[in-house]
Amino acid sequence: MRGLLWIAVLAIAGWSGWWWFASETALKTAQGWFAARQAEGWQAEHGGIDVQGYPNRIDLTIERPAIAPPGGPWGWQAPFVQILSLSYKPWHLIAAFAPEQRLDTPAGPVLLTADKAQASLVLVPGTDLALDRFQFVAEGLGLSGLVDGRAAHLSLATRPAVGLALAHDLGIEARDIAPSPAFLSRLPPGTVPAQATLVRLDATLTLSAGLDRHAGRTRPALTRVILREARVDWGEIRAFVSGDLVPDAAGFAAGRLDLRLEGATKALDLAIAAGLVAPDFRASWQSALDSLTPQGEAITLPLTLANGAISLGPLLLGPAPRLR
Repeated sequence: MRGLLWIAVLAIAGWSGWWWFASETALKTAQGWFAARQAEGWQAEHGGIDVQGYPNRIDLTIERPAIAPPGGPWGWQAPFVQILSLSYKPWHLIAAFAPEQRLDTPAGPVLLTADKAQASLVLVPGTDLALDRFQFVAEGLGLSGLVDGRAAHLSLATRPAVGLALAHDLGIEARDIAPSPAFLSRLPPGTVPAQATLVRLDATLTLSAGLDRHAGRTRPALTRVILREARVDWGEIRAFVSGDLVPDAAGFAAGRLDLRLEGATKALDLAIAAGLVAPDFRASWQSALDSLTPQGEAITLPLTLANGAISLGPLLLGPAPRLR
């Protein structure tokens, strides 16, 4: 019996020692990260870092983080953020975000609110700290400031793509999205309901280098985007886009996209309100849609992206997005 007691005491002492080592490592890593960013000219401030969670978890709480790269308009700050992990599985991190966060952008600040916002990051065990998979989920998400709107649910997830090197599958889904009343007021009455039912993206992104601790030096860039589906369901408007894109020499997307559209006339009203189509071109667009969608049927359009522009046959639709 005495031997079993000693074994139990040694086991508890050993586990306590491991937890202390793991918690101190997490604390020093976080403190070192802020110090390293400050040395590089970043704004990297916090109001204190604390570690709890004994005996099985490492719960790191960072109070009042404020982070911004040097010389740029981007930045992020929050009342707190928690980074949680199991002491025996340090490569799996869970982040719990505060109900309010502020994101600074080149166009102005955005206040983010959420009933619940969490992220999960799983790394490949090893010294390279390579990304395995990532997931972000928010419920009751709200935006105000530069952009106003709400979404009942938002999720984003990545995982390694099967059979492709340096590629990750990306999925994004938002449900019950309510844009600002100011945006809806620019639409003709009855164009769309106050909420979009669904916005979804399913794609595979191929990069020039791995997403790991060397990314600051290797600077991974997009080399290919396989778009299996980008989808919007909003009232009578249903849009589906698929295609395969690569960056051209100037970094603009090049390739072909296939757009299937239901509710084309209302989609045109939506595009004009969003600033995607100039109002002066409404008549020509409506004439083209009427000829392509007899009796209100769905329309399928092959879109070409080349030389920094998107076009439908000879009709120029606008600039192509940048991939890098």
